[in-house]
Amino acid sequence: MGEFVAMAKDERAAPAAGFTRRELLGVGVATLALSACEPAVLKPPVRAASSRPTLQLSNGGTVLEFAAGPDAAMRLASLRNARTGFEWASPGQAFAPMLASAEQPAPVWQPARLRSSSAEDLSLSARAGELEAQLEVRAFADTAAFGWRQTYRNTGAEPAASVTGLAALDLELNVALERLLVHAVRRSGDYTREALPLRDRVRVAGGQWNAPDYAGLLIIEAVGRSEYLVLGVQQERGWEFTLERTDGRVRLRVTEGAMERSLSAGVSLSACPLFVATSQGTLDDAINVALRHLATRLMPAPLARAPWVSYNIWSTDGRDVEKNILDEIPFAAQLGVDLFYLDASWYRGSSRRGTGDWGKGLGSYREDLGKFPHGLRHLSDRVHAAGMKFGLWVGPNIVDAALVPGEIPVEWLAMVDGKPAELTIPTWQDKCLQVCLGSQGYAAQLQENLARIVEEFALDWLKWDNSGIPALPARCNRGDHGHLPNDGSAAALANEYAIFAHLRAKFPQLALEQCGYGSRLDYGLATDIRANWCSDTCYPAAKLRSNSLVCATVYPSACNAAWIVREDTELFEATTTAVRDAGIRSRMIGLFGVGTLNGQMSQRASLYPPALIERLAENIRLYKRFRHLLYEQVSFPYAPYGTDPHGWQAVQFTDATATEAVVLCFRGSSTQTVTTLVLSRLDPARAYSVALVDAGTTSIVGGQDLMDVGIYLELPEAGASEIIVLSAAPRST
Repeated sequence: MGEFVAMAKDERAAPAAGFTRRELLGVGVATLALSACEPAVLKPPVRAASSRPTLQLSNGGTVLEFAAGPDAAMRLASLRNARTGFEWASPGQAFAPMLASAEQPAPVWQPARLRSSSAEDLSLSARAGELEAQLEVRAFADTAAFGWRQTYRNTGAEPAASVTGLAALDLELNVALERLLVHAVRRSGDYTREALPLRDRVRVAGGQWNAPDYAGLLIIEAVGRSEYLVLGVQQERGWEFTLERTDGRVRLRVTEGAMERSLSAGVSLSACPLFVATSQGTLDDAINVALRHLATRLMPAPLARAPWVSYNIWSTDGRDVEKNILDEIPFAAQLGVDLFYLDASWYRGSSRRGTGDWGKGLGSYREDLGKFPHGLRHLSDRVHAAGMKFGLWVGPNIVDAALVPGEIPVEWLAMVDGKPAELTIPTWQDKCLQVCLGSQGYAAQLQENLARIVEEFALDWLKWDNSGIPALPARCNRGDHGHLPNDGSAAALANEYAIFAHLRAKFPQLALEQCGYGSRLDYGLATDIRANWCSDTCYPAAKLRSNSLVCATVYPSACNAAWIVREDTELFEATTTAVRDAGIRSRMIGLFGVGTLNGQMSQRASLYPPALIERLAENIRLYKRFRHLLYEQVSFPYAPYGTDPHGWQAVQFTDATATEAVVLCFRGSSTQTVTTLVLSRLDPARAYSVALVDAGTTSIVGGQDLMDVGIYLELPEAGASEIIVLSAAPRST
């Protein structure tokens, strides 16, 4: 990445999985594999005794052991749950790097030797001629997870062969594990949680740039044993997870492809990092291991009073845009909004036809003084004076063709076999063209523009939207952008990460939101973002809730945005308070707000029906009572996915000390009027005040009873909801 990545260097105190952002980005991608060496059959799947001296890492939840073989090569001796002794790995596996090239056969590696070790980390290295491979494993006692990363370095004077594929993890599992189930989250279209049984082979892929498939959270369940192996892939696109049973072996692999990287002399290629952990109990327990590591070791700390109630507004109207938005500021503040931000069409030359054409003028990072004659800084100052935060939307993936070549040089455009990637929408004034984020020139200019507008407009929030051309997802194969012909999307991703890291380091109090197809729920952005726009599926409420429940298993719910929009006829035509409340609360599972989807001032919230505004204000006050818990542990009273067979939906959030909890429950369209909510993650020895908000009742119930018997709940009206707030009574002395 040369000088550009150097600008994005970020040496924070708590970097991703213990490694700095610069180390994680490197200049390319590579990994380490575990290749099997005559695995032993273990019955039952617990740790096998060994007389050989071992090197042990423990994070409080998992024990990882290595032993030196007769040839002095380090071999994996154990990967086991520290609390139960449950063994996941087949012992005796020698560490051996794996790297694929289109030009040369795989290198022959010398056995991996110990490079360094301590109580918290270890490093192994191996050589193949002028290539050096290094594995770093770090134990995190505060999250019970391991950080896992491999780096290749060319120590010679000549470039090595181009890298086209590699493995991030190659591990043979204990062959006594007979029934295995892979839990994964599919994110193409709507979000779904899948439980994939292993027969011969299970394959899960991350997808490609601007075409996501699965999220990076992968949980392997040993069925019937209440044991889980948790993996987190901290990179977007191009990875593939496989679990395969063949020849009496069970092989787990995480590989990367869809790349073309040259390993130049003196250059390192760093693999996407992983986090690895074990868990015992329920699937919810395993999910919370991943969420705890994400919140503790990867993500930036929540900002004050977060998650913020947001109001997203934008306009393609031809008149009174500034006036209408300025008039909306005091309304939003009185409603209880924390963050007021402009979406698309704030930039010079933006559309005034009222058709929602956000492509007009896109690519200019100068304000549209025709719409905002007093300028955006004036708007920002007014928002701040009203006690709210201010933000902007940007869409770096495509540009208005009318800006080429005046503002956007032809050299920055993405080309596929010499042809530009175009987006033409009949209602838009101009077509749009894809720019290549892998272009060093474009990436550097974009980074400069984003940093400038943060300062110029005093931004508290910046929303990066990758929406654009899913059919042609950054497959740029130009030869003058600094990437190889088959590496356009990988280079685009690396530059996106670098720009996010730069903004995070330069503006530590700036909230960065990812949006769009290219990086939905991306663990590779976890070190820098504070919010995810997961989907434009803002209605109907049942589908939005289902998406929110799934997303809550990958990122903390406080980070996952959901809006009320004018298109939700179910909500806007509701005739009862119960149905209105349920529609509003469907967005309160995560980062809650109101927004405009189509860029028309007729959709602004002050024009909502008075009955809806009244309920919205009341529910915002309620949301602020429990919103801090949306960063905490998640569990599902209707196991395992939050929806029971009768159609009810529910989710529980509980703080780490089991002192506070909130349950959001929805009857939906179910014909069943009653349900039982069996809670979890409470203190069995404590009593809890249990307040049903709508019923207006409060009772004292023991934690053990809440987890054994649960809460009996009746909602007579279809479509209704209830919020239950729990607080533990003081401990007796």
